[in-house]
Amino acid sequence: MANWDKIYRDYKKGGEAWATLSEDIHPLFKSLIKKTNFKFKQVLDIGCGTGKYALFLTGKGFAVDGIDSSATAIQMTKDLLGKKAGLIKKANMFKSRIAKGKYDLIISVATIHHGVKKDIQSLIDKIFFSLVAGGKAFITLPDFESSKKWNTFKDHQDLGGGTFTPLSGPEKGLPHSFYTKVEVQKLFTQFSKVKISLDNIGRWVAQASK
Repeated sequence: MANWDKIYRDYKKGGEAWATLSEDIHPLFKSLIKKTNFKFKQVLDIGCGTGKYALFLTGKGFAVDGIDSSATAIQMTKDLLGKKAGLIKKANMFKSRIAKGKYDLIISVATIHHGVKKDIQSLIDKIFFSLVAGGKAFITLPDFESSKKWNTFKDHQDLGGGTFTPLSGPEKGLPHSFYTKVEVQKLFTQFSKVKISLDNIGRWVAQASK
């Protein structure tokens, strides 16, 4: 089974920036923050990782909570934010309870697809109920076509329905779900003002309002 804590420990030691660890803040996210007036500025970052999104947001005056499955990632985020850290905790995103009606922004970048589709839909539904009225979600999900190009999926098990599990590498045994645009639209049927775009590395970027 994938060991994200080992991935983050190796990264801290100067190892490979696996997946999107070295990626900058997504330009569409920067645009969202710049053009939107958030009343409460309360954010939940699902898969906070190294803390780069949390740091960006605290610099804009947001209070940021975060969850991640890696204890090392959690500590990296806490160290990066210092006294500005909100509730940053180790948790399974699919099992974690999220306070209802608390956040006016919930984000998950390069994270939420690490599971089977029924669990991902359930988490999207929880995100909806955790947003305040008018709150925003910013979620990325890999395009189905990109599953044919990922190096880690040269050796994989097909679980059906666009979900695959690598049989080797750091994410061995971890389900990865890939989506068509129609499937992404169905994920967000409860939301309004849903905007879905494909970025330059094969990810659907979903921006939606409650």
